[in-house]
Amino acid sequence: MIRKTILVLLAAVVSLTAGCTTRYQDMLRERDERIRELSGDIARLRNENDELQRRDIPAPVNAAVPRDQGSGMINEIQDAVGGDASVSYRRGRLSIGVDDSVTFDSGSTALKDSSHRVLQKVASVLKSKFSGHRFYIEGHTDSDPIQKTKDRFRSNRHLSTERADSVAAYLIQQGVPESNIVVVGYGQFDPRDPKAKAKNRRVEIVVGDSM
Repeated sequence: MIRKTILVLLAAVVSLTAGCTTRYQDMLRERDERIRELSGDIARLRNENDELQRRDIPAPVNAAVPRDQGSGMINEIQDAVGGDASVSYRRGRLSIGVDDSVTFDSGSTALKDSSHRVLQKVASVLKSKFSGHRFYIEGHTDSDPIQKTKDRFRSNRHLSTERADSVAAYLIQQGVPESNIVVVGYGQFDPRDPKAKAKNRRVEIVVGDSM
């Protein structure tokens, strides 16, 4: 009798364990399926975000530029900084771009003499028209791997950061408050034109919101 009771109990335990195992496996499958769905959603949203960021369509202008003065402000600043810089809106912010042909020799972070005049004009604009605003000094490169100076720079991002910092240091010398400046290195990861490498090698001075 006791043996029979034990066997019945064992059978019940085995049955319960099997049921729990099956349910646990079902839960794991449901979890994995949900993870795959969420991963797909994240990838889709990232692609949509990247596509929106690639479009240099004037977006709602930030507080630095009144909405009804956008194009007029661009023309005014373009006249002030001259032809060695390019003024535009990128992602809703005013940006002053300077190609590296004006600012740096290949593989160098030392500012060329040709950059001084345009950066002096840029500093004057930042101080007179955007006092009290945050300024993002953004370095950009093309996608070519570093070769000649790879002993000095770990990556294109490292090179772009050092170049942005050189521009920031010069603007500070010209009286732009150091506390207003943020240095950013994008490397090759924010191309202006994927098919034109020369256009991607640049430093952009972006006007942020009031501090």
